[in-house]
This record gives sequence, structure tokens and C-alpha cells, in this order.
Amino acid sequence: MSGLLTVTDVSRELGLSTRMLRYYEEQGLVRSSRAEGYAYRMYDGEAVRRLRQVIVLRRLRIPLREVKLILDDPGAQWAIFVFQQKLAEFDAELANIGAVRAVTEELLNTLKSRYWLPAADVLLDEDISAVLPTLTNSYELEKERAKKMENLNRAEDNMKLTDVRIVHLPPATVAAARYFGPDPEDHAGRMIADFAREKKLWETGSSLRLYGFNSPNPPPEGGEYGYEFWVTIPDDMDVPEPLTKKHFRGGTYAAHAIKMGDFHEWAWLAQWVDESEEYDVNGSGSPADMFGSLEEHLNYYDHIQETPEGEPETAQLDLLIPVRKKA
Repeated sequence: MSGLLTVTDVSRELGLSTRMLRYYEEQGLVRSSRAEGYAYRMYDGEAVRRLRQVIVLRRLRIPLREVKLILDDPGAQWAIFVFQQKLAEFDAELANIGAVRAVTEELLNTLKSRYWLPAADVLLDEDISAVLPTLTNSYELEKERAKKMENLNRAEDNMKLTDVRIVHLPPATVAAARYFGPDPEDHAGRMIADFAREKKLWETGSSLRLYGFNSPNPPPEGGEYGYEFWVTIPDDMDVPEPLTKKHFRGGTYAAHAIKMGDFHEWAWLAQWVDESEEYDVNGSGSPADMFGSLEEHLNYYDHIQETPEGEPETAQLDLLIPVRKKA
């Protein structure tokens, strides 16, 4: 494993969360590998170099889709095209800022020279009005562009928000694994995966569903957090330490399916619940268990059998917020 870095090493060195690293992999921006006899994902020097390039381009406000086009291009054509477009956007922004500053400065000077007049009257001054046509044209163009972007964003949000299901999760006995510290999903996920393979849960007749949640949520200022996994088991199955046996009471949830990495869609689902005329949030009220929300790792039944060691990779999840019908 000489020259290879773990996910934790790369996360700390580059200041990227482990989930963001997974998301970049999902988008095809970088690749990791698993060394023989080693369960965790590893990054070689070329992958780390590419991640540094991704970070630079993102700081230049380049969208991820265009980042991939630039990095996958053997030449510089895509980079030239994208940078030209960005410079045009920046020039337009600077022109608008300059126009706004000029008018603001003129208003300030006028107010200082006529401080005894109400500010509202000064706004109708002919000298000020003479400056406005140029600003108005520039502003209206920018306003129109912003309006188009807002409409596009709203249409995208509405499309996402319509993809919400109301599901009932049945009560179940679960084996729980929790880890607090760096890469908590990886550690807790491996504990559950080892247990599931040892017990051959796919042969027990259990529904074999895998739920997870932050335990607790990451602090607002950033830092370490915990994650807890639950895998459904038969009621009479013994659970060895450090795992614990728990009872999941089930309930009604608003569900939204995502690809691994698209965790920003939590905000869309929360907005859908908040704006729902039929449902209210029915959570725990505590960040210690992610307010009662869950992430179900879909098709775990197949994934665990196809992965002889380590934590199975999950392609799709259900985001789940507990809800109840409004009175």
C-alpha cells in the first residue's frame, strides 16, 4: 500500500468530507481503489492530484459538470471555452457593480449638499435622474437574467419535490452499530456488514433492510460526528458486542430517493414537508438522532451478498422524514 492514502488521510489533507469524496467518485471526477486484503478505499497520488484540481476549479465557481469536461479533455479546448464564459460573466457583474456604485456615490454627494431636505425628495433630483438610464438598462438586463435563472431553479426544485412518496415502515428488531469520530459511516457500516455476513442474514427470512442516521449531527462549525446503522434481524437473534439489539417502532415517513452523494436533496425534502398541506413533521426534535429522520440504503439484500468483505457500496438511498397527518 506504499504511496496510497486512506479516505481519512485525504479528507484531512484536502479539507473535504468523506461524503463529498464519495460524491466526487459518484460523478466520475476521481477514482479510488481497494488494495488486496484491505477493506477500505484508498487513493493514489494521481487521484489526490486530480482532487486538488477539482478544488481549484470549484473555487473559481466552475460547475461540477464543466469541471469534469475540463479534466477529461486531453487538450485545453474545454478549459478555454469555460474560462471565456466565466470571464464574460465576471465582466458583466463588474459592470453592474460599477454602475450601482456610481449612482450611489452621486446620491451620497447630493444628500451631503442638501442634508436639510428629506432623502426621498433627493431621489427625484434631475442630476440623479440623468445618471439612471445607463444603470437602468444594465440593471434590467441583469434582472432579466436573474429572473430566468430563478425560474429554472424553481422548475428544477418543483420537479424534485414532486418525487416524494408517503411510506409506512413496519416495526422491526434491529442490530445497531454506532461509531463517533472520523469516517463514522465507514466504521459503523463495516461493523454491520461483518455481522450480516457472519449471521448470513439473507438466509434468515428477515426483510434485511438497512437504515442509518447521524448520531449526533455534525456541529454547525464543523468537526467530528457520529453515525449509527440499523439492520433488521429476527426477533430471537442474539447480537454480540459492540453491537446492540434495539426495537424500531416503524411509522409513517415522507420518502425521497437519491443517488449516493446527493445529500443536498435533504433540503428539498424538508421543504416539501414544511409546505405540505396534509402532513406535519413527526420527528424527535433532537440532533442526537438526526431528528428522527433516516437514510435507508436500498437493496442491501443483494449488496451484502455481492461484497465478500468490507462495507458494500450503496448506489441509491431513500431519505426519510417522519410525518403524521394534520388534524
